[in-house]
Amino acid sequence: MKLKLITAILSLSVLAYAPLTWAQTCRDNVAETTPTATFDVHNNGTVTHKQTKLMWKVCSEGQTWKADGTCDGTVANYQKDEALTIPLTLNAKNGFAGHTDWRLPTVKELKSIVESKCYLPSINTEIFNNTASSGYRSSSTIEGNNLNAWGVFFHFGFDYYNSNGNQDHVRLVRDGK
Repeated sequence: MKLKLITAILSLSVLAYAPLTWAQTCRDNVAETTPTATFDVHNNGTVTHKQTKLMWKVCSEGQTWKADGTCDGTVANYQKDEALTIPLTLNAKNGFAGHTDWRLPTVKELKSIVESKCYLPSINTEIFNNTASSGYRSSSTIEGNNLNAWGVFFHFGFDYYNSNGNQDHVRLVRDGK
C-alpha cells in the first residue's frame, strides 16, 4: 500500500513539472464548455468571451501575438509581486490593442475559459493557442492568508491555491464594453 501511495505521489510530481509538449486530448462524451462560437475574435491579439463580456489577451505573458493569429515564444513564469506589476507596466506603456485597463483575472474569470471537454491543456486551443498546460495566477487571494493565492491549473482545468512565492503563468483580461 505504501509503495502505491509513493508511486502516485511521484507520478503527480512528474506530471506537475513535465515538459509542456503533450498534445491536447478532448473527450467525445463531454460537452464543450467554451466553444469557438462563444468568442469574438478581434484579430489584434484579443478575444471577447460573449458569455462573460470579458476581453482576454490571446497570448500568455512572455509570448508575442503574431498577425497570423498565433502566439510565439515561451510562456513566462512570475511570482505574485512580479505578476501584479505586469498589467500596471503594460497599461502605463500605452496598453495592448488600444486598451490601457488590463488586469489579472479573478479565479472565477480564469475558470470561465476552462474547456472541460479537453485536457493538456484544458482550454479552447483554437482561441488560446500555445497555452501552457500548467498553473495560471489569479488576483484572488485566500481570505486571512497573505501567503497564498488562487489560480487555475490548465493541465486539467481545476482551481488551486499556491504560495505567492511560487512561479505561475499570467494571462491578462479586461472588462469588455
